[in-house]
Amino acid sequence: MFKIGIDLDHCINSNERTIEFFSAFTAAFSELGAFIYIITNREPGSEKEVQAELDQLDIVWHQIEITAEKAKFIIDRGITIYFDDTDEYFLDLPESVCVFKIREEGNFDFNH
Repeated sequence: MFKIGIDLDHCINSNERTIEFFSAFTAAFSELGAFIYIITNREPGSEKEVQAELDQLDIVWHQIEITAEKAKFIIDRGITIYFDDTDEYFLDLPESVCVFKIREEGNFDFNH
């Protein structure tokens, strides 16, 4: 079974294309039996707001984790696929985790 972690801010909700992609991606992989973790560094206790946003964006998910220690959570849960927009969250991940970086205005200069 795939265990997939996906960041929310500036990743899933980066723009209309990423929202459309992650909506289709999470639905398809969930149908295949994957477990989808939404891992975000939002304010602790904001799970209900995160859930409402994911539902509005039509994102399939199984667990929401609010943490600044994303790498530790990913390793502890055995997540092997991870999407984020911020390099610092990739640095402490082992090679066994396949990482995908999402381009957005804060990490890529679209004018060059």
